[in-house]
Amino acid sequence: MFWQQFTEEAGELFISIPAALVILLSREWYCAQIAGERGSDILARFSLLSFAGLSLNGTAPGGLLRECNMPLLRFLHGQLWLLILVGIAAVYAWLKSPLPESFAARFPLAIIMQSWSLFVVNWIPLPPFDAALFYFSPYLQWRFFTALTTLLSLLSIVVFAYGFWRVPLVTGKFWGQWLKLI
Repeated sequence: MFWQQFTEEAGELFISIPAALVILLSREWYCAQIAGERGSDILARFSLLSFAGLSLNGTAPGGLLRECNMPLLRFLHGQLWLLILVGIAAVYAWLKSPLPESFAARFPLAIIMQSWSLFVVNWIPLPPFDAALFYFSPYLQWRFFTALTTLLSLLSIVVFAYGFWRVPLVTGKFWGQWLKLI
C-alpha cells in the first residue's frame, strides 16, 4: 500500500529527474567541448538550482550564467544543444511510436518538454537566465553578481512552481501532442 502510494505521488519525479540530468550534464559537456575545455570537470560546474527547477517545475534558468571562457559562445551552443536534444527525442518517439502512458513515451516527452522550455525561457535577457550573458558578462566575476544570480535562481524556482507560465508554446506540450505521446 505504502509503495504504491509513494510511486503514484512521486511518479513524475522518476521521469523528470533522469531527464533533467541528461539535459543539463550533456549540455555542460557539449559547451565545454565547444569552448575547448576538453579536460574540464562537468560536475564541478553543474548547477543544482537549475537541476532542482528543471526536475520540479519543468523549466529553470540554464545555469550557464557564471564566469567562464567565451560565455556568449557557450550560451549559443548551449541553446543549439537543447534543440538537438529535442530533435533526437522527437525522432526517437516518431520512429518508435510508443503507447502514450508507457515509459518509452514518457521519458522522451520529458526530454522534449524540459529541453524546449529551457530553450525558450533562457532567451529572457535578465539574470538568472542565460541570455543575460549578452549584457552582464563583464560583471560575472563579481561576488555580488553571483549572489544576486543565486537569489534570483531560487526566486525563479518558486515563480515557476505556479501554473501561469504553463502554456503549450513554453512547455513544449505541442511536441507531445504532435508526436501522439500525450
